[in-house]
Amino acid sequence: MIAAVGPILHETLGAALSGALFCLRLAAIVVPALILYELLAPLPVFARWGRGLGSRLARLGMSPPCTLPLVTGLFLGIAYGAGIIIPIGEERRIGPREIQSVGLFLCTCHAVIEDTLLFALIGSRGAWEVGVRMALLAGLRLALAIAVTAARARILGAGRGGA
Repeated sequence: MIAAVGPILHETLGAALSGALFCLRLAAIVVPALILYELLAPLPVFARWGRGLGSRLARLGMSPPCTLPLVTGLFLGIAYGAGIIIPIGEERRIGPREIQSVGLFLCTCHAVIEDTLLFALIGSRGAWEVGVRMALLAGLRLALAIAVTAARARILGAGRGGA
């Protein structure tokens, strides 16, 4: 009985060490992304992007203030995007229809960069494979998100002046 404890303890410690190292690798991806976001958020970068994307956002039933939660959700995930949507909605900078449009878009296409890097962490075989996967994932999810959100905007008449 005591002889069986040694291998079990060895396997348990090995699994714990492997899990800890994996968590450190995850943190190496997520922490820099969060730091970059925190550095860019106060700058006028997102406002400029919003003005530049204004007409395209309008076709999706959104206004320029929706840029910050969209970009945040695309890069970091839906939870971070929602964390930005809530204060902007409470400040009444975007209306309920726009919040629904942003939510629909992010449900379809969120964390494109972060997810791809995390998937690469678990099983890619080089930079080329990561690049191809990222391009495919981003392209397909983005196309689907635009199609679904634009269809909703058309149905609700947001493309003809109401948002």
